[in-house]
Amino acid sequence: MKMAMGGVYQEVVTPERIVATEQFDDPWYPGGAVGTVTFVEQAGKTTLSMSVRYDSKETRDAVLKTPMESGVSAGFDQLAEMLTTLS
Repeated sequence: MKMAMGGVYQEVVTPERIVATEQFDDPWYPGGAVGTVTFVEQAGKTTLSMSVRYDSKETRDAVLKTPMESGVSAGFDQLAEMLTTLS
């Protein structure tokens, strides 16, 4: 399944943090969400952390019941594989 999405950057702090709204072209949950990605470099390696804040606990719980986590995990696995080929 393909899902198109966009959003608005609320904060970009190079090279530490990106904060942006999350808006799907075909919304599948009520309300909105704000995602935060942080980058921490230590000893030549960068750790990426991502969190999403939903408008309500009910929306968060509904999203957590979907296969979203496995999709995000697969995307990070692909990113890690790509980065190993670049180094």
